[in-house]
Amino acid sequence: MSSPASEMRHLALLVELADSGSMNAAARRLHLTPSALSQQLRELEERLGGKLFERGWRQLRPSAAAARLTECARELLGDLRRAEADARALLRGERGSLRVATGCQHSYGWLPAVLRGFEHEFPGVEVEIVPDAATAPGDWLAARKLDVALVAGDVRADRRLSVTRLFRDELVAVVGREHAWSAQRSVPLRAFADEHLFSDEGALRPEAPLGRALDAAAVRPRKLTLLPALGGAPLEMARANLGVAIMARWILEPSLRGGELAAVRIGKRGLHLSWSIATRNERAEPALARFISLLREHHPRSRRR
Repeated sequence: MSSPASEMRHLALLVELADSGSMNAAARRLHLTPSALSQQLRELEERLGGKLFERGWRQLRPSAAAARLTECARELLGDLRRAEADARALLRGERGSLRVATGCQHSYGWLPAVLRGFEHEFPGVEVEIVPDAATAPGDWLAARKLDVALVAGDVRADRRLSVTRLFRDELVAVVGREHAWSAQRSVPLRAFADEHLFSDEGALRPEAPLGRALDAAAVRPRKLTLLPALGGAPLEMARANLGVAIMARWILEPSLRGGELAAVRIGKRGLHLSWSIATRNERAEPALARFISLLREHHPRSRRR
């Protein structure tokens, strides 16, 4: 495929000649000398293989070829100006989209505050939640199908990614006040072998702290019921003294105020969960950088300081 004969300077020349009607006026508007402008016009005509203008007294009369090329030049230059304006806005973070994933449904309890603050500062940037990316955010980030992920637990080392620690929390067993564990400060992992556990599937994955600890101890709960964490179903089962739920402390704290539930440490040292922000390992554009800043400002642990 051959390259176009016309360059941007030729297109600008044609538009100015059409608007001004003379070589001298066009030269002034383009900040060139008339001789330099004449040289550019001759160069373009040589590339195209013919005269574009009839030279008259103080006036250039365009041919049909010049008129056609000038019409196209106006469109191209207009599109380019608009594209450059869009590019500047994107570089300043004033326009575009931001794709976000979170590894925990309970993040939706505090993520809206982040979204409201971000929308106020960047009204032209649309934030899109990508639920499908939650199970493998690193792969989605590397494939450029995601911009930022809230990740619970360890993140697989990948030089394409940048991971920033957000906060660390403890996973606890939650029981009703009539449960035998309610008076204990901690329980060993082997105690789960005698319990009915209510949990979401994610907490029992091998890479999750509870799933990893149970596998290492070769312990399986007496009975397991998988329930979605969002909506509080596991907590309600624990409140009714039907079994044990697993919850992060920052999620659980409001539910402990009524006195119907108790939080019990798992093992002597407890099970801890780290939350991180994962992005691609590259310089963040302004909108993404501010979104990350807002995540740091609004996460649950920051609100308790």
